[in-house]
This record gives sequence, C-alpha cells and structure tokens, in this order.
Amino acid sequence: MGITKILLSFSLLVLFVLFFSNNVLAAELEKFSYDHCRSLCTDYYGWHECLLDCIHFGYHGAGECASPSPNVPKRCCCQTQ
Repeated sequence: MGITKILLSFSLLVLFVLFFSNNVLAAELEKFSYDHCRSLCTDYYGWHECLLDCIHFGYHGAGECASPSPNVPKRCCCQTQ
C-alpha cells in the first residue's frame, strides 16, 4: 500500500508540473510580437546581431530571430517589453 501511495503521488506531481509548464509556454508564445521585425536572419546575422540592433534602435526588450510560420524566413523581431 505504501508503494501505491508513493507512485500515485509522484504521478500527480508529474502531471501538475507538465500542466503548469504548458501554460507557461503558451503564455510566453502569446506575448511575442511580430510587429517590429526588420532584417532577415542568416548564418551571418543571427540572434546576437539581432539583439544588438534592437538595443541600437532603442527597444528595451530582447531581439530574436523568429517567424510567424515555418514557411516564412526568420527575421529579427524586436520586443518592446
């Protein structure tokens, strides 16, 4: 009976963690904006150059190479927050 309680408790803990992490990831994806996307990201222009450009242009948030769809090339998107 002791092992059953431990396994049940562990299973509930794993389910809780998975549920919480999925909600956090979904919330992060919803906050991302493609409104301020500029340069095309390439092998030579990556996340570091994108971040530096966003800082140079006065954005307070991070810059990231991203695209709204897998079929669209990644661009440097500056985040305002």
